Amino acid sequence: MQTEFANIVFNEPLAAEANLAILQPRLPVAVWAALPTLLEQVPSPDDALNFLERFWRAAPQTVIRHIETHRAALHYLLTLFSYSRFLSESLVQQPELILWLDRRGAREGIERMKSHDDLLEDCYRFSTMAFDLPPAVFLARFKRREYLRITLRDVLNLASLAETSLELSDLADVLIERALRLAAQHLENLYGMPQWSDASAASQDNLQPARMTVISLGKLGGQELNYSSDIDLMFLYDHDGTTAGGTSGKIANLEYFVRLAQAILKLLTEATPEGAVFRVDMRLRPEGQLGDLAISLPAALDYYRTRAREWELQMLIKARVSAGEAATGEKFLREVRPLIFRQEFHLAAVEAVLNAREEISRSLRRGGATDEDYAAAWNVKLTPGGIRDIEFLAQCLQRVHGGRDPWLTSRGSGSTLVALQHLHDKGYLTQRDFFLLGSAYQFLRKVEHRLQLRDGLQEHTLPQKTGALERIARRCGIEAADGRSAGEILLEQTRRYFEEVRAIYMQSLPMTERDAESAAARAGERIPEMRSLGADALLVRLRTEFPALAERLMRHRAQSDPFARRGVEKFLESALLDVALTHELEQNAEWLDRAAELFARSDFAAETLIRDPHAIERIFRADDAGARELPFLPTMESLRRREHDETLRAAAKSILGETKPFETFAELTRIAEKSVRSALELAAREDEVASGPSTAPATAGKLRASEWLVTRKSNNTKTESESAMEGGALRDAPFAVIALGRLGAGEFDIGSDADVMFLTGPNVSEEEMVAWRRLAERFIHVAGSYTSEGLLLPVDTRLRPRGGEGEIVQGAKYFVEYFSRDAEGWEAATYLKARAVAGNVALGERILGEMRDALRKRFAAAHGGEPAELRRQLVHMRERLERERPEGETGFKTSAGGFFDIEYVVAFLALTGGIATANPGNVLRQIEVLEKSGASPGRAGLSEKDARALWEAAMFYRSLDHAMRLALGRASNALPEPAQMPRVVAMMKQWGVSVVGSLQDSLASTRNAVRQIYQAMMVEDSK
Repeated sequence: MQTEFANIVFNEPLAAEANLAILQPRLPVAVWAALPTLLEQVPSPDDALNFLERFWRAAPQTVIRHIETHRAALHYLLTLFSYSRFLSESLVQQPELILWLDRRGAREGIERMKSHDDLLEDCYRFSTMAFDLPPAVFLARFKRREYLRITLRDVLNLASLAETSLELSDLADVLIERALRLAAQHLENLYGMPQWSDASAASQDNLQPARMTVISLGKLGGQELNYSSDIDLMFLYDHDGTTAGGTSGKIANLEYFVRLAQAILKLLTEATPEGAVFRVDMRLRPEGQLGDLAISLPAALDYYRTRAREWELQMLIKARVSAGEAATGEKFLREVRPLIFRQEFHLAAVEAVLNAREEISRSLRRGGATDEDYAAAWNVKLTPGGIRDIEFLAQCLQRVHGGRDPWLTSRGSGSTLVALQHLHDKGYLTQRDFFLLGSAYQFLRKVEHRLQLRDGLQEHTLPQKTGALERIARRCGIEAADGRSAGEILLEQTRRYFEEVRAIYMQSLPMTERDAESAAARAGERIPEMRSLGADALLVRLRTEFPALAERLMRHRAQSDPFARRGVEKFLESALLDVALTHELEQNAEWLDRAAELFARSDFAAETLIRDPHAIERIFRADDAGARELPFLPTMESLRRREHDETLRAAAKSILGETKPFETFAELTRIAEKSVRSALELAAREDEVASGPSTAPATAGKLRASEWLVTRKSNNTKTESESAMEGGALRDAPFAVIALGRLGAGEFDIGSDADVMFLTGPNVSEEEMVAWRRLAERFIHVAGSYTSEGLLLPVDTRLRPRGGEGEIVQGAKYFVEYFSRDAEGWEAATYLKARAVAGNVALGERILGEMRDALRKRFAAAHGGEPAELRRQLVHMRERLERERPEGETGFKTSAGGFFDIEYVVAFLALTGGIATANPGNVLRQIEVLEKSGASPGRAGLSEKDARALWEAAMFYRSLDHAMRLALGRASNALPEPAQMPRVVAMMKQWGVSVVGSLQDSLASTRNAVRQIYQAMMVEDSK
């Protein structure tokens, strides 16, 4: 292959070389010279070359000359060829289209987004140039041409997801409108105009024209169409009557409009050389497939008022007029609105969402083959936590609250992103949930678009083959990083979004599956009480039944803090679902005042208490100051409940200023460690159940890890399950769970992942290793499974040696040898925090001690190591983090002078000084140890001044991060929006953290001070 193309990664190098050999003599010199650079920028250079060779064979000289002098045109071609095969065929068949894409007029070119009116005008103009084409071909060709432009804007990042979906939807509206006009013109010639008799007309000539409106539903209704979506339509006409008569006589309006609907559908769905315009789904019309294609407005309203099922009302949330007579459609939407959005709490609306979700889950589970299981797990639309769950959640909350809050149902709210924004605006979604749902939706829809662009098919599942997965990942803008392929990163990001969305979905609905049965049993007496009729109705009920709470509510409404006001109202609405709890609150009304303090400062607390109002008892009840141990065999649900309660109690103390950040971290670390140990015991029991009872003696590592469980009651009064809970069952096993990251350092926080890896002893055979791998996998499943109480503990195992490519369980010998020879400097720094937390802790610590000895020999000058090599590796990785994870001016983690600077300085000094003989604890303790150790010949030390500066910076960064997690309900790498800033600053100050001037000023000065120390120790010392 030619030298200039050698750095381009082709999936089929031989085919690429053959294409290049064909193209080189044909391409102008300027085009050939630009080709390597442009091919490097596209995600699939193989496809780009294949289609370029075909395109060049068919291109006329006018097109070739244009591409030769306009490099952008070549860029557009290669980009489209790389992203979409079905659109590439259009360019091969009609090469002149590239001239249209590369126009530079005032209203032309890809830089500008077209409005509905722009597209309508272009469609009529295009029809004058294509007058000799059959109507269906003309519509399909116009659509294909506009898809080229919309796609190019999308993949070149000139348009957002919302803009792309809106243009696709506007284009569909224009094509439906044009099909309606063409079909109506033909039918009017045959039968005349449809009419109806207006008895209220002043003149005797009371005949009025009857009109059709086309209502769009689903994604088109929400103006969020995909590249390959079906379009869901409903045809309405305003009045019954008879046509005026034409060449074929008169017919009833019903027959006329049914024929008109049939003609429109034929134009839109007919197979042509350009393909069909759309796939149209009519099953959502009244009576479904049994109903007429067109229905009168009165008949439609009667249907929705008397016979429509809940899911049919739910789908009307996205209903919108796409074409035809707008007044008829708008009247229909006004009339059905009270049926969709009710003033009272609507239990059936929630159940409709849950039933729809369950039906989707059942359909995904019906498979059995491996590829079907894969599709069920990686369907970005239907897999739990996917696009459909986000849409269902938004629609459910709109239905529950929309009757009392018109903002939730205002124009444009059929769009999922707009609906989420409106729900957040009115406080029905916390900032954290809004951020996560919006981010997940945009990511998953982008993946969906890239899947559908390739072949123009309605695809939603990530490819299973490695090569195809890599190409989709690159088309999504994902590149390989940190030793992981682009495909692996795509799967990881998708999995994370599934988990985050599912957790919010399970906990945000006014009623989840676990509540539905009990609610149904109480329906006769309590459904009117289940949700207030609004803020005023809430107050009326409280005054009648719970006067002390009503007084508290009025007091909090009168105060100025909007977070507290909103939180108190939402909390009381949720608490009223349980009369016993509300009576408890009435007896302890001061709890509400303390809860209001939490709401004023923390979205995390507000979100948690609104979802689980019973938690207020566990926080503030005086006789429940400490968490009780579970006196029974633990389950995933019970473990999650315990972890939830203890975490909330620790967070509340921190929010109220009763504990400092690192005290809270220590408590949260203790809670997480307990969850890890309990999850490991539960995993071992599950392994025993799955494997069946063993008749063999329980010897070390034989066939099942579960054989390490205690199988007999001890002589004391403790039961088997109580003994197992204490960790006795696995404490002597050749297996240990190692904590890394914030869990290892004792700095676990709200929303932290538990970074862990697994070690076995030195004498474990391969057969025995299988058992421990199975136990590790079950542990990950137990800890990471969603229960009715939510996720127990998000576990991350990517920090193990060799990352995703490494074994899930590492043997002691290999582990120590890896750090002796192969581990990178950043890995050595990471494993300074390593700590055994479950299983055989003593064994784990012995292996970690050997690992630290190996690192001391590699990097400590006093032990013959090479500090310069460690410095080089750490500086290289630090520069890479800054470059690949940009945070902006208000970043404080990977940015210059951020927290990573502190970690790398501390790790370098500990490793090269031979100080890392054991895990010293959190970052503050690490700095103190370094300061006390002082400097020695051949080793850099940490002066008292620098130690103090780093200590204060670490306290500032960790406190800032902690305050943001509590205030926003999520982690962030940069300062929050201005509205949230006072809450963050107030918490930091109550913890005694210095904030001089504005938070931005304090951050800037801290970053500057840290970067100076980093430069002096890590960069300048290396010169």
